[in-house]
Amino acid sequence: MTPKPKSFARLAFIALVAALPLVAPIGDTHAAKFDEKLKAPEAPTNEALKVAIREYFDVYARATAESPAGMAHDKAAHAKWFDTQWLLQRAIDTKRDLGDLSEFGIVAKGDGSYSIDVANFPQWTPLNSSLTRLLEPTLFEIYATDLRARGFRDQDIDAMQAYIDANQPRRAVFAENSALGESFATKVEKQLSKKQKIGMPQMMSYLYQTSRNSAEAKRAWAAGLLDSMDSRRRRILESYVAEQNGSITRLIAPDDVDAQSKWLLGVIASGQYRQLMERERKEALQ
Repeated sequence: MTPKPKSFARLAFIALVAALPLVAPIGDTHAAKFDEKLKAPEAPTNEALKVAIREYFDVYARATAESPAGMAHDKAAHAKWFDTQWLLQRAIDTKRDLGDLSEFGIVAKGDGSYSIDVANFPQWTPLNSSLTRLLEPTLFEIYATDLRARGFRDQDIDAMQAYIDANQPRRAVFAENSALGESFATKVEKQLSKKQKIGMPQMMSYLYQTSRNSAEAKRAWAAGLLDSMDSRRRRILESYVAEQNGSITRLIAPDDVDAQSKWLLGVIASGQYRQLMERERKEALQ
């Protein structure tokens, strides 16, 4: 299974959905607004990229020394994972030759994209990111059947389903990004009204901040799911997810951030984004 890469516009647009109110108030009412001082990391040099990946691999090794669940419970280690993936994507976006990255399980496909050997390099898909598959009802049923065969009881499956029903990470993401999305949209509209240029660094910083919030919300959700289980069921789930990851190859392709950011700005300038956001919001809450 090869997951499709998410586009810049899609990620940024989903984040803007958070600017709309939900059915009921949720989360922290003091969520941070768009921070102009928090800049998105730029594409690193080839050597800087390797240094960043090695540092992250060391962090991963320490965080998972006792259990794969370590990444879900270590906020700082998880943030390092997010930043390393960000740097890798930005380097790929340059479409330059990144050199030999095979020591990290990364291989160029020859068309600008790169494959990642998740089976032998689990650093790229830590346990918490894999657990979000349980949010898909069809996959949940498949996982539940397999987990029962490995030692999960009906009561364990019911408890896992109850946790998922009561704790949807997308709601936490919306709550965290609501003020950020609203403040960014307002800022962009004001700049456009004054005919000021919206630079790429500003768009990338917005995407970086919202994406980081999203990743953190999903980490916290996964940690909560693991903490809701007893130690035996947790070990079973860890082993099963690791086995599933062994059949996955990730593919990362360049994002056309320039063209897609222009599209997003056009949607904001026309006012169309509010109608599109409402549709996205309804779909997300189904």
